[in-house]
Amino acid sequence: MNRKILKLENLLRFHTVCRRLHSLCQRRMLARWRHVFSSAYAVHTAQLYSRPWQTDGLVRAALAQRRLLVTKKEKRSQKSPLPSTKSKKEVEVWLGMTVEELARAMEKDIVSLPSGEKITFLDTPGHAAFSAMRARGARVTDIVILVVAADDGVMKQTVESIQHAKDAHVPIVLAINKCDKAEADPEKVKKELLAYDVVCEDYGGDVQAVHVSALTGENMMGLAEATIALAEMLELKADPTGAVEGTVIESFTDKGRGPVTTAIIQRGTLRKGSILVAGKSWAKVRLMFDENGRAVNEAYPSMPVGITGWRDLPSAGDEILEVESEPRAREVVDWRKYEQEQEKNKEDLRLIEEKRKEHQEAHRKDREKYGTLHWKERSYIKYKEKRQQQPLKLKEKLERDSNVLPIIVKGDVDGSVEAILNIMDTYDASHECELELVHFGVGDISENDVNLAETFHGVIYGFNVNAGNVIQQLAAKKGVRIKLHKVIYRLIEDLQEELSSRLPCIVEEHPVGEASILATFSITEGKKKVPVAGCRVQKGQIEKQKKFKLIRNGHVIWKGSLISLKHHKDDTSVVKTGMDCGLSLDEEKIEFKVGDAIVCYEEKEVPAKTSWDPGF
Repeated sequence: MNRKILKLENLLRFHTVCRRLHSLCQRRMLARWRHVFSSAYAVHTAQLYSRPWQTDGLVRAALAQRRLLVTKKEKRSQKSPLPSTKSKKEVEVWLGMTVEELARAMEKDIVSLPSGEKITFLDTPGHAAFSAMRARGARVTDIVILVVAADDGVMKQTVESIQHAKDAHVPIVLAINKCDKAEADPEKVKKELLAYDVVCEDYGGDVQAVHVSALTGENMMGLAEATIALAEMLELKADPTGAVEGTVIESFTDKGRGPVTTAIIQRGTLRKGSILVAGKSWAKVRLMFDENGRAVNEAYPSMPVGITGWRDLPSAGDEILEVESEPRAREVVDWRKYEQEQEKNKEDLRLIEEKRKEHQEAHRKDREKYGTLHWKERSYIKYKEKRQQQPLKLKEKLERDSNVLPIIVKGDVDGSVEAILNIMDTYDASHECELELVHFGVGDISENDVNLAETFHGVIYGFNVNAGNVIQQLAAKKGVRIKLHKVIYRLIEDLQEELSSRLPCIVEEHPVGEASILATFSITEGKKKVPVAGCRVQKGQIEKQKKFKLIRNGHVIWKGSLISLKHHKDDTSVVKTGMDCGLSLDEEKIEFKVGDAIVCYEEKEVPAKTSWDPGF
């Protein structure tokens, strides 16, 4: 009897964990969505939402899970706190896999409770290239889970993520990952974060720090409990009534569905037929589907949902608003386009005014320059200046064009293209080769892209997109190169190689041999005296047809070739190590000194590499 009472007490003690497990089990792996990226140093964001009209079935659910919790409690002592990675079972994971299927494959139990709350995780990459994506995630979310590696410490992107969270006034939960490693130092991470005003609870602050291991699964429930505890303290709720509000997380073009957006609903309930406006596009919702591709009829706050029916493709990060009718949606979009056009006109006028002032200043300087000259002298000077500005010759034009790389970028989703363009914005080697962005867009490579690349003699880069056989044949016929990649870093590496290939080769000197001067003398050839150096080869060999340089006190004072090379009294073309020789240079004014070094070398051309460092 006492044992049963003890089990019931344990059950009630852990009823909160039991209640929260459901929300975690309902989470789908958003990394399977086309619009979400994964990273080892990800900044996870969570948005929570409670539905007030649902009853709390906590007690009933807790009793239903009694045997599960008691069994886990009894088996917990038999398990090691840090299970070895070698004993882990390998399971097959596929695209579209659900949490239930994953649990069955791993032979794990799932706690099933009535849904009273919902948690949505947005996984944003930790790499520096995805700064805009992390900023959007911080603006959308209610809680930021900041993942920092215990062996790496605070990185540049970690500081950036902290700043994004502060700008968005979003609380942080710190997850210190890789705590299973021997070199892990969580305390060092906490101390480093003090410099950025992130004070953990251990140091008297309000930021929860949880030590986890994504590899072994250690303390992942502790991270979930910390997140949910903070959510309960903040009393995060959303209003399911009224007009719909949300944010575009990602957007892409699907062949069968047309423009598609994935969005987070933040207020109201989205239904089929709703009229939405996002940026400079509007939609009448034709179809909605969840992260597994299943059609849904309603989308509540905090629910990620795919939306079709857009007239144009919105941009990631655009705010979604519901309007009452299609005419109203067109009116809003037209007004936004009009405002954008007005802003563009203002910018154009500003640039025109700057050019006008530059021309006036140039005209004033010309008048000062030519004002005191006679008209004949003035005409002659202008004629000479005009001659200097004649068109480039064909060879010069080809050399100039080789230092320009026009590219076209196509991506699967708007966020991918944005990340690639952000990386390209860091390009700082225009003095070596100019990088010219001709066009960018979302979707598969089209005939228009090939025509543009042919016109500008450019290269097409595609990320997670396809180029059909017809397009590839057209590109081959027109001499256009199409480079497709599935990993964004490989695309940037390919771009670096393409830039490097357009740079002139670097001439490197490779030593062949070295000799030291032991004596100096001169010989008479005709009526001239020619200085001769008596040398001994110390390294390698000296070959007469190669190039030479004379080094004195570590400084090169001459470079050129030999006019004679003799071993004893015989002319020779090669002198090997340890042999003596006499040599004379092609420049008679150079004076030899005992102790100087003669280095024989050959020049080799090696491909140059661009100095652009994208930060990988």
